Amino acid sequence: MMTYSQIWKTFFSDKKNRYLFPLTVVFLVATMSIFARFLVFNEGRTYLVKINDPLFNLFHAIDLNIIAFPVIYVALITFIVYNSFRPKTLMFAFNCYALMVWIRMLAMYITPLDVPAGAIDLNDPIVFLVGTGVAVQKDLFFSGHTASLTLLAIIVYNAKKISGQDYTFKIDSFMKIIFFFFLAIVASSVVLQKAHYTIDVFAAFFFAYGAYSIVKKVYGVK
Repeated sequence: MMTYSQIWKTFFSDKKNRYLFPLTVVFLVATMSIFARFLVFNEGRTYLVKINDPLFNLFHAIDLNIIAFPVIYVALITFIVYNSFRPKTLMFAFNCYALMVWIRMLAMYITPLDVPAGAIDLNDPIVFLVGTGVAVQKDLFFSGHTASLTLLAIIVYNAKKISGQDYTFKIDSFMKIIFFFFLAIVASSVVLQKAHYTIDVFAAFFFAYGAYSIVKKVYGVK
């Protein structure tokens, strides 16, 4: 198996990757900048619909911020470190996430939902500090945290196939399990906190898989 530096050297030895990787990073950064502005716009919208979620009649909201956000950011950092040994998979993931964000902006624009009754805010410190600078509550349909973790789990599960590498790491099997575990924690947390309607979370799985499938086709991954 190649060393870490050899992996990246081989990746950038392909002229196409030398152009595509930085362009992908620029596209992702530009997408997130636009998304931050969109969230501010979305928070100011007044024509909103409140859904009567039957599941919410069964329990009171539980504050799970102390669990959800450490899991989210541990998952994100772990994903980047793990897939830094598979540069093509990392580039693939950046494209998936950027596409998912554009789909989410469209979904939120045409589905202006109001905050569920009794909801406890998702206090995402990173979004607040480096993103919008304001508290965000109306980014409801569909759940971005659930969709993000779904993408990470699917990509980790298919990381070797996406990368085109012919070798595996000892940790691969464990990573496949742990990322679906992370997904289960986050998806259940946002519902139990009533920060998202049940449909927001349910739909997130399908939107995330849709973004993955489109990028998979573009990359020619079998």
